[in-house]
Amino acid sequence: MARILLDEVTKVFGSEVVAVDHVSLEVADGEFMVLVGPSGCGKSTLLRIIAGLEELSTGEVVIGDSIVTDMSPRDRDIAMVFQNYALYPHMTVEQNLGLGLKLRGAPKAERKAKVGEVAQVLGLDTLLGRKPAQLSGGQRQRVAMGRAMVREPQAFLMDEPLSNLDAKLRVQMRAELARLRDTLHTTTIYVTHDQVEAMTLGDRVAVMKDGVVQQLDTPQALYRAPANLFVAAFIGSPSMNLIEATVNGGELAFAEHRLPVPGDVDLRAYEGRSLVLGLRPADFEDAALGRDEGSPTLHVRADVVEELGSEINVIFRINIAPVATEAVRAAAEPDAADSTVVPLVADANETICTARVNARCPARAGDDVDLAIATDRFHFFDLESGEVITTRAQQAAAG
Repeated sequence: MARILLDEVTKVFGSEVVAVDHVSLEVADGEFMVLVGPSGCGKSTLLRIIAGLEELSTGEVVIGDSIVTDMSPRDRDIAMVFQNYALYPHMTVEQNLGLGLKLRGAPKAERKAKVGEVAQVLGLDTLLGRKPAQLSGGQRQRVAMGRAMVREPQAFLMDEPLSNLDAKLRVQMRAELARLRDTLHTTTIYVTHDQVEAMTLGDRVAVMKDGVVQQLDTPQALYRAPANLFVAAFIGSPSMNLIEATVNGGELAFAEHRLPVPGDVDLRAYEGRSLVLGLRPADFEDAALGRDEGSPTLHVRADVVEELGSEINVIFRINIAPVATEAVRAAAEPDAADSTVVPLVADANETICTARVNARCPARAGDDVDLAIATDRFHFFDLESGEVITTRAQQAAAG
């Protein structure tokens, strides 16, 4: 195992296209780091730079105690797992698992022992005689991971390894990866566009946009205290409700609604100006259930009610134009893996919002609902810069 250090890493394609822009980060020995962001944000390019498959333009890459910037991929002592498995179809599972060791000249007995050990860990011990065509997608992905594991590299690099699996298999393999992470403690950098994978697997998560790391923190810190509008809109499923509001005295005004300004945030500089109010869907509750007595409420009409068993999504409209900054548009890229796509289309003067409430909420489509939300759950962002306006509660939550 080894730490990985990136120092001001930049990659420019041609003369103008900046794919990775002065990225500096350190992955600790044994840490599982996730790079997440929409398509084209530079995360896979950054992974390929670490692997030595892409030449960087400027900067430095360190793995363990060695500067590997100019080393070939085979000399970096890392193992890469791709989304397309890259298995040899004419070889058995056992042969695929042991190929790397064979190419390195490992004795046959050693290869057999290591392949057997890894196959048992991954539940492949009964499949060693099969060829890839005889395996399911999940089994093929386990073989691809096993081939990396038998080498016992300093680090694993994984490029969207679950993206070719169906939804059920993705969930199963995500759990398998989490188990391996806790068992092996091997330094890992994992690339995905799926924020659920990022939040459930990463010790820390780097959220990327346009080749730049927007925020690097633990999953919970990203969720509770996003650094800017892009992270706020990207992290969370359903995504954070973002509403343009005007500060008026001690109130936040938008459409016909008024909410109090929390006591732990200073918004005097925004008096008479607009900012962005962020409300997480999971932070709402049906006021009629009485769990948040004394909290301010939004009186809304439910357009759609999605019953999810243990909870309910109440989807409603606010008569105000949606926040349409470049950062919010970039975070709203459709994702086929996300089943929480809002089933409504808004016009230019409507913002579609979601509240995820207790399953006991009796609301149905067309009903008026009072939704309570505690003021310590409010998020604020500057409308022009997109940067967070931090409350004391959020500073404490971020640690």
